[in-house]
Amino acid sequence: MSSPALLLQNLRWRLFRNSLTILLTQSWWRAATVAYCCAIIWAFLFALSWYGFHELKTRPEWRIPLEQNLILLLFDVFFVTLAVLLVFSTGIILYSSLFAGAETQFLMSTPVPDDQIFSYKFQGAVAFSSWAFVLLGSPVLLAYGMEVSHGAPWYYYLVLPLFFLGFLPIPGSIGAIACLFIVNLLPRHRKHLLVGIAVAGCLALVLWAVLWIRESRELGFGTRTWFESLLHELEFLGGRLHPPHWMSRGIKAAALDRPAEMFYCLGLVWSYGLFFYLLTVWLARKLYRRGFNRLASGGALRKRYGGHWLDRIVTRALFFLDAQTQMLIIKDFRAFRRDPAQWAQVLLFLGMGIIYFLNMRRFYEHDLGRSFKIGISLLTLTATSFLMCAYTGRFIFPMLSLEGSKFWILGLLPLDRGRLMLGKFIFSSMGCLLVGEFLIVFSNVMLGMPWPIIAVHMVTIAVLGLGFSGMSVGLGACMPNFRESDPSKIAVGFGGTVNLIMCLLLLGSVIMTMATPLHLLYGRAPDQVLELSDIPWTIWSCMLAGLIIGGVAVWMPMRAGMRNLRALEF
Repeated sequence: MSSPALLLQNLRWRLFRNSLTILLTQSWWRAATVAYCCAIIWAFLFALSWYGFHELKTRPEWRIPLEQNLILLLFDVFFVTLAVLLVFSTGIILYSSLFAGAETQFLMSTPVPDDQIFSYKFQGAVAFSSWAFVLLGSPVLLAYGMEVSHGAPWYYYLVLPLFFLGFLPIPGSIGAIACLFIVNLLPRHRKHLLVGIAVAGCLALVLWAVLWIRESRELGFGTRTWFESLLHELEFLGGRLHPPHWMSRGIKAAALDRPAEMFYCLGLVWSYGLFFYLLTVWLARKLYRRGFNRLASGGALRKRYGGHWLDRIVTRALFFLDAQTQMLIIKDFRAFRRDPAQWAQVLLFLGMGIIYFLNMRRFYEHDLGRSFKIGISLLTLTATSFLMCAYTGRFIFPMLSLEGSKFWILGLLPLDRGRLMLGKFIFSSMGCLLVGEFLIVFSNVMLGMPWPIIAVHMVTIAVLGLGFSGMSVGLGACMPNFRESDPSKIAVGFGGTVNLIMCLLLLGSVIMTMATPLHLLYGRAPDQVLELSDIPWTIWSCMLAGLIIGGVAVWMPMRAGMRNLRALEF
């Protein structure tokens, strides 16, 4: 009889082979599109990294050798940042796959040991969460190897994957251990703990950014004293006990043709990676089934029923709607707040955006000049719109399909099925407008943009938020998939791909018609005070066209979705 580990790996291989066969035979163009987009992103990052290293080495006013410890410190910051992101992403994915997946419930009923099931899920979660790590890290390291003095030796490019493979289990194990302890120690209040950790982390980062900006003003941004102070604050990232430092040191040693030091650091990375992996599996043998049982039973003998205080706040905010629509929106809001995979990602991106916006004004005013703020403001608008597009495509489009086999219950309710779509549309629009408007106003205030541009950006975000919501809800009703229970598979399916393409077209059309003309006008005279009377009628016409495009993007998909939903039989 084969060992459980070999059986699970054989299962993984068969699932991968069958999925790849279906993908290539039924929708090969989708795979080609994804591969093409990844190649474009990788090539852009490689060109940008190569240009940056080349400028550091050759620009006369800089002349920074790539062999100095400054590059080592930059790599330390880079790997620490990626490690923190991997801890959060792996923990979120593991929570969903270990305790909420149908496959996990089936495997837990089989005689397969608990640690083998955990190891099987852990490997999949690390592989799924680390593809962005490789996509972001590999072009930077390859560009560094090409630009280092005399070029990196041939084995430098061969050991890079070994460093990645040895390093990935370390942050992944930390996220898995945190997930196990949270579920076992706080089965009822785990969400409150996660919210507290996320809020505390964001507040700590905001406080550090405020103190850093204040110190930059006192020392003078860009001066030698300020630069030495910044290096002193980042010295803790280069400690000998930090695995990211071993990565940086080993990669630098390989690029400078120091094989002995390279193998020493590679051995450290692999030994600690395997140690953390074995420690995590050992803890899973003790805690996984216990946490699974406590989570399945509610975590306590006494179960409380009734609404949450957040539900009451949302209900009061929806006073202008009828009772039926309010109940539908509250149902979707409860599903959102009970799923850490959704709100944790929103909080993570929101915190990262706040940190970036707090710091960018000092950078762009002193380094690149005031005129460059125009392009940065437009880029910030585009990035915020991309986040809303990704959120609605990943979480809003599958909402109707996730009703699944229980959709007949909603079909029996004494309400029009169009009201069901209206509730999901309002729920999605509220989330997009709250987060999107906050980020865009905050970023423009930090940049010091004039109030007409801030107002146009707010209107643009409102049009895009409503358009993304209407398109995702409407196309989700036109192309539902009630047989699939995994929202990620629904989002990357045929309907999800069509929705993503349409949302991207809407994003480009609205930004080009509503925001870009005003930025071009302001860019001609950045120091001039911009008033409403200075805006020509052509720009007002473009804004009106953007409003019409957004209205059509809401009305047509919602109308088609309502028609299709009312025609379905349950």
